[in-house]
This record gives sequence, structure tokens and C-alpha cells, in this order.
Amino acid sequence: MRELRPKDFYFFSLIENDYPKITLNHLIILVIMRLCDLTEDDLFEIPSRYIEPLARWMGTEILEEKVMRLDQWLEMAFHFCKQRWDQSLGWLEDQPISKILVMAKILTDFVEKQNSETKRATRKR
Repeated sequence: MRELRPKDFYFFSLIENDYPKITLNHLIILVIMRLCDLTEDDLFEIPSRYIEPLARWMGTEILEEKVMRLDQWLEMAFHFCKQRWDQSLGWLEDQPISKILVMAKILTDFVEKQNSETKRATRKR
């Protein structure tokens, strides 16, 4: 099983648009198939008693607070490219989400540090 990547957000957006009433369980099964690179036939090979624990684990460990709406991802990618993490959106889309979240934390910490230094400099005047 591979790690979630921003390219997957495009897939989730398509699913959300095409099937607005899809249940969470069905979405998780689609995600399992995508991240494990499974076909529908492969899914039938998995014993049913393993599907629920796998779906629960995926929901909490892989998807929870890691899946972004497409507009959120594109805004984040814009800021990353602006900060010169890389010139290419394609490079960012291929990175695992754990790396993207670390990059977001670094960028947030950097901005907060700049803001506090600016406030201190303003007070000194």
C-alpha cells in the first residue's frame, strides 16, 4: 500500500462531483483500491472480515485530517511554489502527504517567526 499523495485529491474531487451522495464506506473501498492498486476482482479476493478493520484503519491513519479539498491543495501548492520549494507543481503532486504536511508546518513556522520579528521591530521604533 502506498502513501496518500496530492494527485489523489484530484481523484477524490472527481468522485465527489460524480457521486455526491457516496457513503464514507464506499469511498474508503475506492481509496483502498486506489492506494493498493487493486482491481475490482482483487477486492473480491480479500476476506470480508478484513475489510472493516482495514477501512477503519485507513479512515483514521491514512485519511483523517490528511485529505484536502482540491482548492485547499492548490492554494497550498501555490504558496509552496512561491516560497521556492520547487518550481514544479508536478513535483509537489508526487510527494507523499506526510512530506507535504511537514513542508506546510515548516512554512507556517517560518511565517509566524517573520510576523513576530516584524512586530518586535515595529515596537522598537
